[in-house]
Formats: sequence, structure tokens, C-alpha cells
Amino acid sequence: PRTYTDHTPGEAGLNPVTLARIGLIVRKGMKARAFPGCQVVVMKDGKLVYDRCFGYDTYDRIRPVTPSTLYDLASLSKTTGTLLAIMKLYDEGKLQLTDKASFYLPFLQGTDKEEITLTELLEHESGLPASLEGHRLVTTKDTAHYIRIGRTNYNADWVSNTLSPEFPVQVSDSFYLSPRYHEAAMQLIVDTPMKRKTYLYSCVNFILLKEIAESISGRPMDVFLDSVFYAPMGLKDIGYLPLKTHLKETIAPTLRKDGLRSGVIQGFVHDPDAAFFGGVSGNAGLFATARDVAMVYQMILNGGELDGKRYLRAETCRVFTTTTSASGRRGLGFDKPVPSNPGHSPCCESAPREVYGHTGYTGTCCWVDPVNNLIYVFLSNRTYPNDGGNKLARMGIRTKIQETIYQSMKRK
Repeated sequence: PRTYTDHTPGEAGLNPVTLARIGLIVRKGMKARAFPGCQVVVMKDGKLVYDRCFGYDTYDRIRPVTPSTLYDLASLSKTTGTLLAIMKLYDEGKLQLTDKASFYLPFLQGTDKEEITLTELLEHESGLPASLEGHRLVTTKDTAHYIRIGRTNYNADWVSNTLSPEFPVQVSDSFYLSPRYHEAAMQLIVDTPMKRKTYLYSCVNFILLKEIAESISGRPMDVFLDSVFYAPMGLKDIGYLPLKTHLKETIAPTLRKDGLRSGVIQGFVHDPDAAFFGGVSGNAGLFATARDVAMVYQMILNGGELDGKRYLRAETCRVFTTTTSASGRRGLGFDKPVPSNPGHSPCCESAPREVYGHTGYTGTCCWVDPVNNLIYVFLSNRTYPNDGGNKLARMGIRTKIQETIYQSMKRK
């Protein structure tokens, strides 16, 4: 491992010997090929007390993971990106949590989705399905008029191998999409049957929240977030569409092959729905280093302030981080521990119920503990070279690291 901290664990009251067990957990995971490498960051009382990089960005062991290696956050984008935009608009009084989504998105009016509220979207209790699978809109069985990409045949009226005014939306290398796709995807949401309004984790909820944020702000969500949060916070290693700002070699790849796309997926979002929206979506698309992720959540933990500059009101941070859904499973956008059922909790047993954060499919997580003034970030590309069989989850790597952090806080 490579260590980069400015503060020792002991300065924050953490036992360094206990904390060193994180390395054993990580190395066991890498040996089992659960992930090729990772970044682990722990902040306590506002101090960076553990900041280590392990392994490489692939099993080829060519490029070691460094603090500047960018990872695809997957669903951790929901709270590190989309939710921030919603919090800011709430903070400015431009939306209310009881508002109907259809108020901002007219295409939902007159449909069975008309009554869905922002709270229901945030708490995953809207009745919308888990995923969109929008790529089905542009695939074809027509053998005369198609483009073959990956293992998929696409309708040549919708997809092209080259960038042009007719096909300006980049999905991946040599894969461009018609701008008509966006409207078609929104219509697909309208046409998809509703489920019962109970807890169901859904990427579609956050796809709509991004649409709402853009409708209110009048700006693309990536531009809005960068101008309001990331750039003013001095965070240079977090953002959407990372190939516009970073070298491909600094971004950990997430897939060697993708049936929907060609070649290695590196610098393009892993999630297919987000990819077909051009890489900026409400459910995924954000890339970052563990350090920059930690600073976003430090701002929230501080009640909306960082380095003497205010980004959100303390009351806004309190509402979003303490509200729990009716089912008790989620917060307002944030995931929560499940103390009543540790086997189904995304957090370790020692995590208090006040903890909030999120995980990501690519092998990421960030958990914030306001009781102990603690932030824990784990970033990896466990999906490389393929995303079948989630050893990272099966081995409980992320929760074991989290439990080790809590054990390090116990007095002898």
C-alpha cells in the first residue's frame, strides 16, 4: 500500500495498529481477485487520517493505483452528484419535497405517474421500476439497416460509428447516438407500467430527479454541479465525462468487454442507462478520487460549510441526512444502515443508525457517521475485467473495513 496522510490516526484517537488491519482485508480481497486495486480514505474530526492506495487499475499490474486515479462511482453518483443538485435547489427555495415531479416534467402530466412526489423519488417509493433498459429503444432485428457494435445490432437511424450533427451523443468509443433518444427514453418511462408504491430501489427515480434539477436550474446537471460545488471547493478530480479533463490512463477501466459497446470501457460510464444518456445521468456517471468524494461529504457533515465557505444551509443538510422513509429503509436520497436486520444492511454492525451514504455497483461506497464525526470512502473497479459474480460483496470487504474503523476507535 501507498500512504499519503498528513495526520496520524493517533492524532484523531484511532488505534493505528487496529486500523492497519484494513490492509489485510484489502490484500485478501485482491488475492481472491475481488478487485485489482482500490483507494481507502478515512476522515475523523475533519482530518484525513487514513489515505491508502492498494494494487493496480487492472490485473495486468502495469499502472499502480495512486491518489489521482479516478474511479467510476456508479450509484454513489446518486448522492455525490444528483442529490447535491436537489439539495441546492431546495436550499434556494426553488423546489419543495412535497412537489409533484409532473409539475417540473410536463410529459408526466395526464399519466399514471402524475402524482409521484419528489420525496417518493428520493426514498425509492415511487412505484417506478428498478431500471430503464433504454438501449432496447435503438436495437434492431433488421439485418438490412443496422450497425453492429459489441454484440448488438443497432438501428442505423439512431446510432452511428462517427460523430456528426445528426449523432452528437457519445456513448463510448466509436458509438454515437441521435439526440432523439432522450425524448424516446422519457416516453419509455411514461409507457412503463407502475408498480405498487412500496420500497423498490430504482435508477429511474434518479434519472427523473436529474431531469427535474435541469428543468429548474436551466443548466445541464454536470455544469450546474461543477459551478456550484466542485470547482468552488477546489475539487479537480471529480466530475462527469472525465475524458474531457483527464488522461484516459488516469481512469480505472470498468469492463474489458461490454455486449452493448466495443472495446474496454474506460472513461465512459459503466452503467448502460447512464451511457445512453451521454454519460451525464441521475443514476450514474460521476467519476472521482476517494479524496474528492470525502471532501464532498465533509462539507455535508459540516452542515454545508467547507474551508470557511458555505455551500448549503445547515438546516438543508439536517433535513436530508436525518429524514427516514416510511419503510425505514432509506433516507432522502441517502442509503442507511438496517440495524434490525444486519444481514441485509449495507453497513457494518457497529455503524449507528444515524449513518448515511451510498454504495455503487462498480465497487464503491461512502459512509458518513455524524455521531463520531467520521467519513469512510472505498473506491474500486471490482467490475474489471467483467462484472459477473460480485466477490467484493460476497466477501463483505467494504463492511469489514468499516467495522475495523469502528474497532480502532475503541479504547484499550
